[in-house]
Amino acid sequence: MERSWRYRVVAYSLLSVLAIAVLLPSVADWTHKTDWLPRWFRSVFTRKIALGLDLRGGLHLVYEVQADKAVTDKADRLAAQIEEKLVKDRKVKGVKVIRIGEGADCQLKVSFEHKPDVRKIDSAFHREFARYITEESRDPAKGEVVFRLDADLIDELRNYAVTAGVDTIKNRVDSLGVAEPVVQRKQNDIIVELAGLSQADFERVKNQIGRTAQLEFKIVDDGSEFMQKLAAYADSKKDTYPGLEVGYDAWTAKDSGAQHTDVYLRARDRAVIEKFLKELPAEYAVPPDHEILLEQSNRRDDQGEETQDKVWRTYYLHRRAELTGEYLTDAEVQWDPNTGRPEVSITFDAQGADLFEKVTGSNVGRRLAIILDNKVTSAPTIEGRIGGGRARITLGGFSDPFALQQEARDLVAVLRNGALPAPLRKTFETQVGPTLGTDQVARARTAMIIGTLWVILFMLIYYRAAGLVANIAMIFNVIYLLAVLALLQATLTLPGIAAVVLTIGMAVDANIIIYERIREELRAGKTPRGAVEAGFARAFWTVFDAHVTNLVAGIVLYSYGTGPIRGFAVSLMAGIVCNLFTSVWLSRVFFDWMVGRKKAATLSI
Repeated sequence: MERSWRYRVVAYSLLSVLAIAVLLPSVADWTHKTDWLPRWFRSVFTRKIALGLDLRGGLHLVYEVQADKAVTDKADRLAAQIEEKLVKDRKVKGVKVIRIGEGADCQLKVSFEHKPDVRKIDSAFHREFARYITEESRDPAKGEVVFRLDADLIDELRNYAVTAGVDTIKNRVDSLGVAEPVVQRKQNDIIVELAGLSQADFERVKNQIGRTAQLEFKIVDDGSEFMQKLAAYADSKKDTYPGLEVGYDAWTAKDSGAQHTDVYLRARDRAVIEKFLKELPAEYAVPPDHEILLEQSNRRDDQGEETQDKVWRTYYLHRRAELTGEYLTDAEVQWDPNTGRPEVSITFDAQGADLFEKVTGSNVGRRLAIILDNKVTSAPTIEGRIGGGRARITLGGFSDPFALQQEARDLVAVLRNGALPAPLRKTFETQVGPTLGTDQVARARTAMIIGTLWVILFMLIYYRAAGLVANIAMIFNVIYLLAVLALLQATLTLPGIAAVVLTIGMAVDANIIIYERIREELRAGKTPRGAVEAGFARAFWTVFDAHVTNLVAGIVLYSYGTGPIRGFAVSLMAGIVCNLFTSVWLSRVFFDWMVGRKKAATLSI
């Protein structure tokens, strides 16, 4: 035989052995026989085919993006920009910009202490902010100008909230090591499908997905008259709201020595404070430029030492955020040497570092609340200007140290992947049990076996020895296809199995084209060797054209499809490549052996 034939046999044999080795971990995993494989083998061949949600069971979640929160946040940032512009560039003193309303109803009210300064809102100012706001009304007598957000900007922010939410959730799930998650958009909803995780992992992933991770820094309005009035009202309502208490913090500013007393509300049950604030009469309503947020901390004893009792307390804050998490560049877990508790160290970019230094420098002696997802994590006193662009987020109290460490790691993961631009509301959740998946696998396996056996029987009866070659090539085609899916760590779903079955049909179709061409050459009087060479040569471009056409269809499905459609496309494209190899090159090796071993005078086809 020709030396090149031997080389091809060796090469294809090595390729087949490698494909089987790559596929074995997946087969062992499906059959629950992983212990049969040596440890060294499992450490070398680690890639597997994951079973999809419809086969293995898993979690199906639907989240609604509350996009109006992204609009509200943008309005707050615009308020800060307008105020800074008027103070810094136009030298206006005593100007105040506050947001009124939520979402699409947001308005920005600019109030001038010196009423003639209203003229500073001129045509040049309008041109600078034309893309964002439009003047709604102007009252020179009161020294007020009201703006509304541009409608196109609102639509852009809503669309961005959903699109960016999809990308952020993908990054979060990937960082948790979930294999082949499905995260896709459907109008203003985000659909998440996670297959094959334990119940504990499901709960952890759900917690990470739904975490907005919006980090904000706001100034605490210490010792305000409003809180004094609210505390007096709360004292009179203790019988109506059991467990509600008024607390006092007395402290001395290190820079000036001034004495401060902060008034706050506290309760063991968060719901008590929330109910009290929700049912406030109009005369005790929180001013529109302020807000009250809560922090969970440890109650202190008479000596000032922390106890294990948890308590919720209020902070009266300026509504506008001085700094947000959009300026973060890094986050990492560190340990507090004094308490032994984990904390999260965050680093700002150059612009964020400048803002942080500016905020701390102009608010020395006041408290800066660090807020994560509308919950105060800590509110340290600013003792001096802080440069370097670094800050810390403290965690927990007397909780399990391992749980605190995991919480810190999860927080680092969501901060590094960015905050969600808007909160999510879970609207649907369903868990597909493994029983349904096992039943579907059994049905799909039965259908594949029956279909494959009929194809094998037909080829053997109609093409005899050549049919046996086609069947062998088809078996190797499936092995190569599954090995490629394992290398890609693809997820196999019911549509993916359909693509495998379709590939088997395409393999037979390609062999039939070649075989019929060989028959034509034999009828024309050529020798078996000449008929094989001519048949493969002349049928090649027909087979190639058919495969390329199907490959293009697979690429289109993968590009524009989602979820199961993309799974089908991946299996189809891998099957097309493997099928072209087995039907043209692998089959040719067998035919060369059949017609060349003894200068065969006949060919069983």
